[in-house]
Amino acid sequence: MVWQERRSFVRHNVELPVKCRILGEQKEPEPLTLQAGRSNKIKDISEGGLLFFSTERFKTGTLLELTFPVRSKVFTMQGRVVHASRNGQSKLYRTGICFSKADSMFKVKMIEQLHQIEEYRQLLSEEEGRIVSEEEAAQKWIEQHSGEFAEFFR
Repeated sequence: MVWQERRSFVRHNVELPVKCRILGEQKEPEPLTLQAGRSNKIKDISEGGLLFFSTERFKTGTLLELTFPVRSKVFTMQGRVVHASRNGQSKLYRTGICFSKADSMFKVKMIEQLHQIEEYRQLLSEEEGRIVSEEEAAQKWIEQHSGEFAEFFR
């Protein structure tokens, strides 16, 4: 049997802490309490969903609210658990999420841009032999790539 990729979107490797809470229950959901030294971490993200490692197992179909920081911003998205399996080495649960709201695609594009601007800032700093500010890198990035980002909205 040959394994075939079924993903429709490009995945971006990121390592971000994530907090999640179960939605759709009778009572107000409580945020997960993260044990010292063990936290939930996003492994990758795409326009369609994300993959994270969790200390807890979520049932397939569970609706979650996910909150995570990217640079100085905090993003909150909703998604459904599409798979969860225990990782043998870490003993954490590898949890796949499919985004359930249309605005998540825009948020992922913004996250992607923030990561690319930071990589660009580091490259410029190295090339120019000085520390380039986030604002300067963002301005140059936008000048060079705003047309590509605008295509997303057509």
